[in-house]
Amino acid sequence: MSFWELNTKYNAFITLKEMKEREGPLSGLTFGVKDVILTKGVRTTAGSRILQDYVPEENAWIVDRILSLGGRILGKTNTHEFAVGATNTSSIGGIARNPVDPERISGGSSGGSAVAVALKMVDVGVGTDTGGSVRIPASLCGVIGFKPTTGIIPTSGVIPFSWTLDTVGFLTRDLATMRKVVENLFPNKHKDVLVSKSKLKYKLGLFLFDDDPASKALKPLVDKFTEKFDVEVVELNFLRFFGGNIRRTIAVAEGASYHRDWLETTPGMYFPDVKGILMEGLKLRAVDYLEAMRGRRVVLEEYLKAFDRVDALISPTTKIPAPKISEVVGREAEFREKLIFNTELFNVVNAPSISLPLGKVDGLPVGLMVSAEPYEDGKVLDIAQKILEVTQSTSLLQPSP
Repeated sequence: MSFWELNTKYNAFITLKEMKEREGPLSGLTFGVKDVILTKGVRTTAGSRILQDYVPEENAWIVDRILSLGGRILGKTNTHEFAVGATNTSSIGGIARNPVDPERISGGSSGGSAVAVALKMVDVGVGTDTGGSVRIPASLCGVIGFKPTTGIIPTSGVIPFSWTLDTVGFLTRDLATMRKVVENLFPNKHKDVLVSKSKLKYKLGLFLFDDDPASKALKPLVDKFTEKFDVEVVELNFLRFFGGNIRRTIAVAEGASYHRDWLETTPGMYFPDVKGILMEGLKLRAVDYLEAMRGRRVVLEEYLKAFDRVDALISPTTKIPAPKISEVVGREAEFREKLIFNTELFNVVNAPSISLPLGKVDGLPVGLMVSAEPYEDGKVLDIAQKILEVTQSTSLLQPSP
């Protein structure tokens, strides 16, 4: 199937437009850039009718960085409207369809980037992650999705959902490509976070393994880890039981602030599920937002203490595999809560977090997530590599063709 035919069937891209500047260390790699990231002279719709004709006059920082280092951008990938959703079913680009089964969702909001990578339309998907928007579609589409430490990659030129939580992240088919991408795209002043003190035997903390389908599918793999890792169960009760509400309060309050004028003047142009989330933000009181910011410090303190005992946490990325589109449309809010339950906790604490395609539920992919302290991005990548080796996922260790 040709590139164009793939896009027609799976809706990976909203706009196809090649961008290239010069040769450099990323030459030979192709990129798909999420359509909430500004591209000079190329329309940036955010998947919304509100911006369907918007053509920016400048590039986002990450776009300039990719082009200056030789990367070739092929277009703007599909996104849940304004990155406010986890299913990628609400977009002017159409529903982004799962590469394993096109009758199922891709996950979102960076769904188009995950689909494009899984179908080998591009080598690298660039997305944003506010509550799991890189890692969720990575899990559901069977690719690798990495959310770096929040704040390392500038978000200038990214249409915001939450200024506090938004993080630029990447999707690839293999870890070698992911390493090359982050080693080049991280700002020079932050490249020290990629330095990891290698250990003979890391200690992993099992977190969020419950009675859900993904946990059951991944547990046999985790049982193999005792050969190469020390493993213990970690309980983070503040983060687990309060982290989700804290993140959502911060995100919807800041999202409503950004969208306030449009919500007042053009409310009918939003997809219903996105409008519903943003309207929730308008109802929040200042005290709710401030208490959430205060609670964030409490869960961060608890999170950091866990690393006195372990080197990283491992968790199912999503509790479920990709549901059918017919089940999701009109019930986006319900499925959003199911999909972000695990991933959003690591946004609250600014953690570097990567989803690895290591599990299957009824033949559908689910990911295993590795997370660590902020600014330990190199450790996350090193442990991810060792996990792939332990589980004999050798195909994921080879560079993309």
